[in-house]
Amino acid sequence: MIVKAALVGLLYWISMGRAQYFFSFAFRKPVVLGVFIGLVFGDVQAGLLYGATIQLMYMGGIEAGGNIPSDQGLAACIAIPAAIAGGMDASAAVALAVPFGVLGVLINNVRRTINTFFCTRADACIEKKEYDKLSKYCFVLPWLTNGVLYFTPVFIATWLGTSVVQSFISIIPQWLMNGLANAGNMLPALGFALTLVVMGKQKYLPFFVLGFFLYAILGFSMLTGAVIAVCLALIVSLFVQEDSQEVDA
Repeated sequence: MIVKAALVGLLYWISMGRAQYFFSFAFRKPVVLGVFIGLVFGDVQAGLLYGATIQLMYMGGIEAGGNIPSDQGLAACIAIPAAIAGGMDASAAVALAVPFGVLGVLINNVRRTINTFFCTRADACIEKKEYDKLSKYCFVLPWLTNGVLYFTPVFIATWLGTSVVQSFISIIPQWLMNGLANAGNMLPALGFALTLVVMGKQKYLPFFVLGFFLYAILGFSMLTGAVIAVCLALIVSLFVQEDSQEVDA
């Protein structure tokens, strides 16, 4: 179990470590982490199921100004291993994920507070023209600090098992847990509502109608529909680029 706990801790570190921001931004999504956590525990199907269910909560989430409203990575890396080990249903996994998602925001704020020290040291290096030391204070030390902050709680929670996680949850008042669970159940509706707002724009309506009737006639899977949608988006994007280049010429 120690090896599994260490691997899940590493997954969370990679997802939130920001060594490659665009990669980590996509990797920390619960539906992605669920696949890898499922691989660690030998049940990819369950990991993907829990991850996709938890992902519904964050469909409408927007990180305005870089401030995360909830830590999707911690929610997934705590709830999914506990759900797989304890054989929970998907709704229980969501209820477990919500408070840890909020806790992850606190960890992120601690990380930012610590990073102010490294920023000060980097400014001092610039003033002294010691540019060779910048990478240490701008990347290496902050990244290793992220490892301690992100690896440790997930490793401990996964290693000690579902009982410890449930004990932590039991400390939280029942009224607060019910509120968090209800909020989590409402977030998917918010995500779908925001998606409908985008689809409701007049210029996107033909794509919405086309997708609806293609699905109704052909009955393809969601993955097939996503591939078709990406291809249509690329085709439209290429035509727009060609038209703009002809106008510029």
